[in-house]
Amino acid sequence: MTHEIGLQIRGGTKVYPGTRALKGVDFDLRMGAVNVLVGENGAGKSTMMKVIAGVEQLTEGQILMDGQPVHLGGTDDARRHGIGIVFQELNMFPNMTVAENIFINREITRGRIDIDTAAQREATRGLMRRLEHDIDPDTLVGDLRVGQQQIIEIAKSLAQDARILILDEPTSALSAAEVEILFRVIADLKKQGVGIVYISHRLEELIRIGDYITVLRDGAITGARSMEGVDVGWIVRAMIGEASKDFAKEIDHPYGAEVFHAEDVTLPRPGGGMAVDHVSMSLRAGEILGVLWLDGRRSQRVPGMRDRPPSPCGRAHVCGW
Repeated sequence: MTHEIGLQIRGGTKVYPGTRALKGVDFDLRMGAVNVLVGENGAGKSTMMKVIAGVEQLTEGQILMDGQPVHLGGTDDARRHGIGIVFQELNMFPNMTVAENIFINREITRGRIDIDTAAQREATRGLMRRLEHDIDPDTLVGDLRVGQQQIIEIAKSLAQDARILILDEPTSALSAAEVEILFRVIADLKKQGVGIVYISHRLEELIRIGDYITVLRDGAITGARSMEGVDVGWIVRAMIGEASKDFAKEIDHPYGAEVFHAEDVTLPRPGGGMAVDHVSMSLRAGEILGVLWLDGRRSQRVPGMRDRPPSPCGRAHVCGW
């Protein structure tokens, strides 16, 4: 299936003092499809998306929509052209409700006189049903866990009925179940003809969801094609110029004396429950102690973890999640 091109960047160059973040890029965004954008940190992905969203302007080059040149002088310009973005960095007011955050600066009003809070609540409930989340519109955003806040960010863009939607690392704080919900929403948006730009470092995720892929390296595009036939090896070669890098060799050495110890650390959670529930850990000289967790889940000690052999890097241990 072919997808028409809704937005183009031609000769896009972005210069900051001392660096060229984009170097004459040509980019095609196809409608009704997921346009995957991938590259190492600093490759220029976020800069290019900020240009499309009106946050930044090109130093050289032009942007075209439906074949016509446009100037996106700010986020309001981008919104008027139907462009929405979900930033990786959450951009909300924690002391305001979910409904107020979703409709901030785009409030539903009665006769342009006062805010129709009932209509905003009802619209928010509809968005939450669409995203398969039972979040009360009157809940303060600051009381939500990070994964739920990211869902609210996605809801903000859906509320704009954007015809182009940029998702910058949208699954970074989502659980596996929430990722599946997001993918169902994306499939629905594709059917409606929405063009989606999807940025992620999770390569298998990109292969699963993407229709087209563009790879950036050092501000330049090193690969752009249909996702058909693309595998992880192709993406890695386009990202770094080779199939693998020379990683550090395995290190095996004895650990020294204990330099840090914490026992039964607890931290109450606002509204009840524990954010940290009796976590214990210790650190020895010459050791890297890794701590991992699932968002919103309490940390806990993993019994016997200290008795396990070291990880492949030779030094890291996992304390708990």
